[in-house]
This record gives sequence, structure tokens and C-alpha cells, in this order.
Amino acid sequence: MTEEAPESGDDGVSDSMVRGMVAEIKPEWQVTSIERSPHGTDFVGILSVRTPEPKSVVIKATTADFVDPVIARSEPRLLELVRRETTIPVPEVFGYCDDHEHYPVPFYLMEYVEGANYEGKHEDLSITARERLLREAGENLAELHDLGPLAAPGKIGIKDGELRVLDTDDYPRHEDFREAILAECEETLDGLSHGGFYPDLADDPERFADLVGDLRDYVRKHIPTLSEPEEPTYCHWDYRIGNLLIDPDTGNTRAVLDWANLSSAEPAYNLGQTEFYFLNPVADGPSRTNRLRETFRTAYADARTDWSFSESICERIEMYRFTCRLGAMACLPLWYQDASPEERNERATEHRAVVAQYIEK
Repeated sequence: MTEEAPESGDDGVSDSMVRGMVAEIKPEWQVTSIERSPHGTDFVGILSVRTPEPKSVVIKATTADFVDPVIARSEPRLLELVRRETTIPVPEVFGYCDDHEHYPVPFYLMEYVEGANYEGKHEDLSITARERLLREAGENLAELHDLGPLAAPGKIGIKDGELRVLDTDDYPRHEDFREAILAECEETLDGLSHGGFYPDLADDPERFADLVGDLRDYVRKHIPTLSEPEEPTYCHWDYRIGNLLIDPDTGNTRAVLDWANLSSAEPAYNLGQTEFYFLNPVADGPSRTNRLRETFRTAYADARTDWSFSESICERIEMYRFTCRLGAMACLPLWYQDASPEERNERATEHRAVVAQYIEK
């Protein structure tokens, strides 16, 4: 995109604002072109700059209401932590701004990384490439989890300029992680009663309402009886293909993105989430699903030599996958707002079939 591009997009961030934000962080840089990313909910721009040598960088600013600023401010700091303390591939951060009178905050500048995004295009990846992604996911999450333990389960945010597990009215800590998961499920089920988390987008607000009673009985019965969780640590709650930049030739992960909204939780929670996002038993069948799961778990266990998939941990992982399913049901109106009614009905039928396996036990 060249200088003749539109002055601003639907996000309300003008080109002059972008240049001003860059100047706040890197006053010596000159912006020569701005390309607006169509992906994501916040403003993301790919910029050509002179530093004085030409280079491509990315600017990200919080412009939507999905992430609270106290949480969003943690993202560049988490990227710095992960880049400094692990081998997980993440972009270099060039600087950030937490507060500003005129610009959407927080915003930050980071390295541009070449790579393909396969969001919604799982079918374009070979089984070999998917195995490689899962193997690398296991290795990456093992390194991330070894950065703990943290003080308590909760949300990662910024307090006094530092990364902290928050303890506020909006983001309370829970001494017992099982209490946190049950509270999250109760909130999700409340939403499912009237259209999910995004009722304004729901074409059928009562799509799952008939299931809420049985689902609520299930989580109230089984979550409190789960075995004792492990100590909490950093968990990338949205580790999925859509947040990876992938080498289209080799399938290697070039960058792991979206480090806002990290949780402090036990490792099994993060493993359950990642398996939910990467594994699709309905499409792949049991044999391929088990093969992919084994690839992921073996890589994780090999990277954490003092850790193993015990029976109790596997039981908690299964429950966490179930809670992710509830979240996906509540997010269906947003995730499939551009899909056809047939596609939305297909996903709803899949969700119903899976949760039925739990509540009918």
C-alpha cells in the first residue's frame, strides 16, 4: 500500500495518528507507507519505515472493547519476557506507550515477521505440517510454563508498571483454580441462555438455551471434584493456528502472536485449550486425532523432564477441553458472523454432539 491509501479505516485511526504514534516511540523513524491489517479486533498496521535504513515493522493499538487496557498493557512486556527467557519465536518489541492524551492506548511497535496465517484454512496444511505445528506447540508451551510458578490463578496485567497477577473487582484472584473455572463456566452458561457472549450478533439467541440446565448441573457436579491443580504459571490461552505465522514451505512456526489476555493457570488448563483448538475429532476421526494428540503431548513431556501426563492430569485436561467447548458455543455468533446459516447450523450441531457425550454419561 502506498501514500495514496485512504487516510483512515473503520477503526478511526488516521494515517497522521499512526505517524504520531510512531514518533512517540521512535522519533527518529520516518514512516513511508501504511498497510492496515484486516485481521483481528484491534488496530494493526504494517509499516514501512526508514530507521534510517528501510525496514518493515508492525504497530498495534487497542481500539476495540474486547481487551481492557490494564490487560492490553501487558502484551509488549510479555513479548519482551518470552523473547528474553525462552526460545519461543516472538517478534522483537521496539517500544510501547501505556497512556496518551490523543492516541488509542496502549500501543506498541514490534518487528515484522514474514509468514502465512492459516486461520480457517486447516485443510491447506498437510498432516506432516500439522504434526510439526503440534510438536512445536508442545515445546513452546513447555518453555512458557517453566517461567512460573506465579502467585495465584488469575489474569495477567500491569500494576505499577510491572507484570502481575491482578486482584481487582473485575479480575479477582481465586485461591483454588477449580473455583475460577466453575465461575467462568457459570458466566458462560448465563450467556448461552440468551445468545452467548455476543447476543447482538446471534441469529438464533436461543440456539443452545435448552442445554443450559443440564450443562450447569454437569459442571457443578464435576469441576469441584477434580484433583488438586498444579501451581499456576503463564498460560497463553489462545494458542491456535490463527495466532501463528507459519513458514508455508516447511510448516515451521515463525512467530507466536497475541500475548494479550494471558492467564495465570495450571499447565493442564493451557494444554486442554490448545488441544481443543488444534484437534478436530469430528473431521479427523479418532485415529488421526490420537496421533496428533500424542505428537503434542510427547513434545511437551520431553521438554519438561520432571513432568508427566498422569491420570489425574489427563482427567483435568479433558474437563478443560469441555469448558473450551462451552466458550466456543458462546462465541459462535462472533466467530461465524460472516458464515452462512448452514455453516452456523453445522457448527452448532457439532457442539451439541460433543457436549452430549459429557452430560449423558
